[in-house]
Amino acid sequence: MAEYTGASVRIYYVDGENGDDSSADATTTGGAWETIQKAFDEMVAGNITDGDEVRIMSTSDDETYYDLGGAQQTGGKLTCTWASREVLITGANSSGVVDGTIVTIFGDSLDGTTPMMEISVGTVDSTQFANLKFDANDTAQHCVESTLTGTSSHHMMFVNCRFTQATSHGVYTNNKANYWNMINCRFDNNGGTGYEHQHSNYGAIHRCLFDNNAGDGSRHGTGAKITDCVFFNNGDDGCYINNSGAVICNCVFDNNTSDGLYISGSGQSVVMNCLFTNNTAYGLNVDNSTETKQYNCAFYNNGNDSYFVDEEDVNHLSMFNYLDDVTTTYGVTADFDFTHNGDSSVVGAGMPTHYEWFGSTASDIGLGKFRAEGGESISIF
Repeated sequence: MAEYTGASVRIYYVDGENGDDSSADATTTGGAWETIQKAFDEMVAGNITDGDEVRIMSTSDDETYYDLGGAQQTGGKLTCTWASREVLITGANSSGVVDGTIVTIFGDSLDGTTPMMEISVGTVDSTQFANLKFDANDTAQHCVESTLTGTSSHHMMFVNCRFTQATSHGVYTNNKANYWNMINCRFDNNGGTGYEHQHSNYGAIHRCLFDNNAGDGSRHGTGAKITDCVFFNNGDDGCYINNSGAVICNCVFDNNTSDGLYISGSGQSVVMNCLFTNNTAYGLNVDNSTETKQYNCAFYNNGNDSYFVDEEDVNHLSMFNYLDDVTTTYGVTADFDFTHNGDSSVVGAGMPTHYEWFGSTASDIGLGKFRAEGGESISIF
């Protein structure tokens, strides 16, 4: 679909293996720029603007040619400082075609305190990133960091991206990144939280996988909207919601070291059609004086009972169609297989039948599943 563009839309190419930053016209693959930062600088200069597209082409070895500490991608980190631009920045195959190919940006040789990509000063808005793997390689602090200081709400979109191996958080925001949308993304094997969003977040977090992070899978402030996500094998809570007001639907919380889902704060939250299994502490811990409504959730084999509410606040947890002690079996959850067997009391009880994440032929909840590298593609392009 990305090949069908309007007459006024310009497509620019970046080819770390064969490109040249001195190229006067990067609108052909043969004239591609060499570095990603060159394309970003052209956005700052206003030469790439609303409706345009930047395609980062796959190379014979992305970890060499898009190594932020290497000769091709100098400077140590990518900086995003342009004014609002409705521009798509996406990975593409070696021919420059957007077909679901995920291009790796490599954070080698950074000092552990520098992010791979920094979105700063509250200037960047309305940009979309797609089909990119940010691999911090255990040397970059964050894969993506936002240090916004302005007072305006901020809109961004990440689609089919992966944030992995940061020494701290996979994605970190500290201020007004209110409307950051994460669609079909994976946050895994980071030294802190997969997605650390400390303030209000009214964007969508949809069809995302948070797994094997040392801290929480994700952490959000007021108003998080989380749908069709999996939180698996994280070193603290699967998901931590602070200040409540969240809506969480059709998610799996499995095998997390603390609670599957922890909710605190002063605004009402709604949890619907979720599966809480094999968490070390509680499946769902509502540790506040909030009225949290829970509809049609299932709990199985959590360490400290199925759910927890402070005794004085027990009346604030509303339970609907509550299913406890679910008699079900899974495949190997390390392979992200959450498909119920036919004996599960969840089946036929109004509970969605959950799924194997990578490539299952079983019925699922319409998740679409994150694209396994070398496996099936879920790209929307």
